[in-house]
Amino acid sequence: MSVIASLELQGLVLRLRLGVLPVEKISERDVPVDLSWTGPHAGGAPFDYTDVVRTASRFSGACFDLVEDLAEALLSALTDEFPAGTWRVRGRKPWPPVHPPVECVAFTLEGGG
Repeated sequence: MSVIASLELQGLVLRLRLGVLPVEKISERDVPVDLSWTGPHAGGAPFDYTDVVRTASRFSGACFDLVEDLAEALLSALTDEFPAGTWRVRGRKPWPPVHPPVECVAFTLEGGG
């Protein structure tokens, strides 16, 4: 019997610079990301989720123009480090500088396996 498992890490907060405007690059902001993995389950944990957090945390302090760039970088790092299964990465940019105000912009990528 084939069993598929899913692991989700919701609301991991990375502190980094995010935005294309010069004012957005002045200081770091808290950027929440959601990470999920889906793949075959053969019993036990497929990997230690603290290793996933450690991999994502390498981007703390980084600078990205777009939330899409952050999601691409995270997806690439996760699929390189944990190649079995499929990863889904959702990056969020709270309160982007647009009018009228928007609470959050989110971008999701899926890949691997």
